[in-house]
Amino acid sequence: MSDFLSREADILGGEFGSSHSGGGAGDEIDFDAAASQFPDISLGGDIPEIGPQSGPGNGSSGFSFDDFDEPQGNENVKVTGDDELEKFESQFPELEAPQSQPPSQAPTYTATFAPRPQPSAFSSTPILTQQIPEEEPEVIREWREKQRAEIEAREAKAKNRRQDIISQAERSIDEFYEEYAKKKERNIGENKDHEAEFLQKQTDSLASGTTWERICDLIELQNSQSKTLARTGGTTDLTRFKEVLLRLKREGDAAPGAGGY
Repeated sequence: MSDFLSREADILGGEFGSSHSGGGAGDEIDFDAAASQFPDISLGGDIPEIGPQSGPGNGSSGFSFDDFDEPQGNENVKVTGDDELEKFESQFPELEAPQSQPPSQAPTYTATFAPRPQPSAFSSTPILTQQIPEEEPEVIREWREKQRAEIEAREAKAKNRRQDIISQAERSIDEFYEEYAKKKERNIGENKDHEAEFLQKQTDSLASGTTWERICDLIELQNSQSKTLARTGGTTDLTRFKEVLLRLKREGDAAPGAGGY
């Protein structure tokens, strides 16, 4: 501890030994008293009690941390060259700051990072936004009029053709119904004539001959070998039936059922 205080005294010099009121400037430092204020930590907890220290009024010179002087306040330091600075400012006055230009609008980007052109805030482009009317050449005007005339002619021709087709269809329909009506009247007349003839023949046939004669005439049966009767089944023999009908026809009114029922 004494070595430590000795080194501090060598470094600080006279400031370490200065004392407050009551002490002389030439008093020496009591290193033993100062060392007693810092006990040795190797004693293991038995720290000796520190005896009463003599105050500054009893004439003894003791060490105290209050002996250090308080730091003095910083004094205002004047910057050198003030005259030159004022002279420079008088010769070169401060210029006014120029007005800031409005910031240009930044282009926006789409989702595919394709830049989209934005209109400028300072100038416009009338060449791109306005179209200059151009006079149509004479050749193109004549061609356009010719095309218009041809189109009108084709449309008129198509309209006339359509009207002709409609008229022809109407005439065909009228002719068809006229022919149908005539044919219908003709068929009705023919059917009436055939009906009258059939009824007359039926009446005449019923009035003449016997029943068996009329039956043989109806089936056109002349003899047993006549093929006027169609065969059914492929193996049926109608020869006996034909012979019976012919025998009844030959018997005349004497045949059973000859006069009808």
